[in-house]
Amino acid sequence: MSDERSYRMLVLLEDGAQNSGCEQLQNGEKPDQSAKVSHEFVDELILPFDVEEMDKLNLWFDKFDSDICIPNEGFIKYEISSDGLVVLLLDRSREEVVAQVRRFVESTLVPEATEHNDNDEESN
Repeated sequence: MSDERSYRMLVLLEDGAQNSGCEQLQNGEKPDQSAKVSHEFVDELILPFDVEEMDKLNLWFDKFDSDICIPNEGFIKYEISSDGLVVLLLDRSREEVVAQVRRFVESTLVPEATEHNDNDEESN
């Protein structure tokens, strides 16, 4: 696997939130409804599969969703592009999750999509 062909995950921390539009200023006017959000680059991680390996990508992200995203629902989101880039946005209030994401990327290998080996479970 070549790093040039591997998926890359850009990890960004997100500050701020969108105005709900329900607020009113003291003078009775509604505030600007545009997003007041900023992003801070944290890390670029190399994922353990190439851009051509869609089955591996799907398996890996199924596990990523269950282990990382679902416990942090509402504070994390990502977008996957077909050219090998994943952008992960994490609310700054959950900054500690960045370390979990790093550990997950470093430790989670993708099994072959067509192989199901029950012997792995027996050896643990």
